[in-house]
Amino acid sequence: MSRRRVDVDPRRMERVRPAARPEPPQPPAEPVTASARTVEHGLLAGAPLGAFACDERGVVRTANPAALRMLPDLTVGEVLGGALAVLAQADPTAGEVDLDVPGRAVTARPTALTRGWTGWYLQDVTESRTRLDNLLAERTRSRFLAAASTRLGQSLHPGRTARALVELAAELADSAVVVLPVQRGTVEWFRCDGRDTTGGRLPVTALPELVAAALRGTAAVPDPLLGTELAGEPWTPRDPPAGAVVCTLPGDGHPAGALVLVRDVTAAPWQGPDATLVEEFTERAGVALTAAALYAQRSLAAEVLRRTNHEPRLPRVDGITIAAAFRPAEEGLLIGSDFYDVHTTPDGAVALLIGEVRERDVDAAVTAGQVRQSVRVLRRLDTDPVHTLELLNTMQLEAVPADGGPRFVSLVLGDARALPDGGVRLRLAGGGHLAPLVVRRDGVEVVDIGGGVVGAHLPPRFVDRTVDLAPGEACVLHTDGVVDAQGGVDGAQLFGEQRLAELLRGCHILPAPGIVDRILDHTTRRLDERPHDDMALLVVQAPAVPTPGRRHLYVVRPEDASREEAPGSGRHRQR
Repeated sequence: MSRRRVDVDPRRMERVRPAARPEPPQPPAEPVTASARTVEHGLLAGAPLGAFACDERGVVRTANPAALRMLPDLTVGEVLGGALAVLAQADPTAGEVDLDVPGRAVTARPTALTRGWTGWYLQDVTESRTRLDNLLAERTRSRFLAAASTRLGQSLHPGRTARALVELAAELADSAVVVLPVQRGTVEWFRCDGRDTTGGRLPVTALPELVAAALRGTAAVPDPLLGTELAGEPWTPRDPPAGAVVCTLPGDGHPAGALVLVRDVTAAPWQGPDATLVEEFTERAGVALTAAALYAQRSLAAEVLRRTNHEPRLPRVDGITIAAAFRPAEEGLLIGSDFYDVHTTPDGAVALLIGEVRERDVDAAVTAGQVRQSVRVLRRLDTDPVHTLELLNTMQLEAVPADGGPRFVSLVLGDARALPDGGVRLRLAGGGHLAPLVVRRDGVEVVDIGGGVVGAHLPPRFVDRTVDLAPGEACVLHTDGVVDAQGGVDGAQLFGEQRLAELLRGCHILPAPGIVDRILDHTTRRLDERPHDDMALLVVQAPAVPTPGRRHLYVVRPEDASREEAPGSGRHRQR
């Protein structure tokens, strides 16, 4: 069966397409009934946020219970007034408005309504702002305390620490005063007003009772002060302050001082400083002042020990030049186990002593001082150096504690006397110490005095030597810290006695202080800041030109340096 093709006109088909069905008519919107309004009112009444509406005249038309609780001055049917008047004048398109509500922090956000009305949404932000304020305050406290700890730890000087303390405390009030503990009936104080820092001393009787109580540790912390109690310096240079708070700075067993925070009369009303911040700050300040005071006391004790035990005052004797030096291994401690002593005797001689305790600690420094004082006493009983060493050895053995070992001491002691011809005669005895070196015009001579270490055994064996020095010649006594100075290419080579002797060759043209300086300068350059042992040096010299007793550097004339050795002068002879 044949098929016939039929051409269809699309336009014709478009005309015959059936029409779409119309949408069913929607029922008209039901008007808002009273029940719907009741639902909306219930939603607003139970909402945690406050909401109220005002008409175009600023009259409150409606408000939910939350709004009435947040704003006690809000009344339906009345115009916004008082602290809420700012809302009536606010632009509805503006952002949030902060309201001044006693004891609360409330924000109001406007929204435009129909008929010119304005709606307000209220939120109580008291807790969130309190948390934020506390967080910011804690960060501020942390930054202040961190800065205070750093600055207070930068110095161990009591005065500088107190000055830093009062300058930091001035940030907590209009001005601050730090009063240090009582010393000999007076106190030292420092004051800072945020610009200038001053200081001075004050009789303890002039202190207010509460400040004196804080220094005794019997005051409450903190304790308020009346402005009338703080008239004049150091509390205020002008009018009495409006008030102040006194705090005790805690120390080690007793207060480290007192801190007074002052409020000026011209300042705004003051509720007092942050108690938590003040407490933490005073604890840090007390620790810093205590550490500085303790360091000062120990430094003073070390200085007294160093001055009395290691660097005694050199006597001035006619016809004899004396120079000495001491360099401790612990530079910061200022004391060590090496020692020397020089003093005159009733018969006109000069008593000499140099030695070291065979330990290196504070106890060794104390032992060195005891040995030095013991030798002074024994020399008054017997001027013979050998007998003195024997008695000292017995004393050291008898002084050994039951729970400790003996303290071994090596030393050289003797005396020096000026001779009529301008020379000097030395009588030396040794107890296990390094041999003295005599600087002659023709070289360096070693004086072998031997002897056993003091405190090591009984009976002891000691010998002495007599050495004569011609004008210009010198005797060098030293401890092993000099010859043990390390250096060289690898930094481990000892200086040694041979190098020391070579260094002293030709030093007869130098005065005694110049010889000491030459040895110290050479060992310092050799050490190159490496650790080292204690060093003690004692040089006794017959002046090139007979002069009154000298202890310091003096000028050497060329003709004195070329002066020949006096005839008949002895070298040394064994006893």
